[in-house]
Amino acid sequence: MNSEFRDDRFTAAFDRKQDSSPVFSVAYVVRAVSPGRYVLPQAKVEDMYRPDRFGRTATGTIEITPR
Repeated sequence: MNSEFRDDRFTAAFDRKQDSSPVFSVAYVVRAVSPGRYVLPQAKVEDMYRPDRFGRTATGTIEITPR
């Protein structure tokens, strides 16, 4: 697996074998540096070589309050 963290995104590449399970889970953590209401963009997973295979999540919101 290869992963890369950026200010506005997280990217990862997975090596999957033909006998790997077709269903798998990926999780991510968000970090806010100041209080406010933020939009959580949809997560998107796509196969580089098979564009007909992809997955997306819904968008959401999160509110960060001061301590």
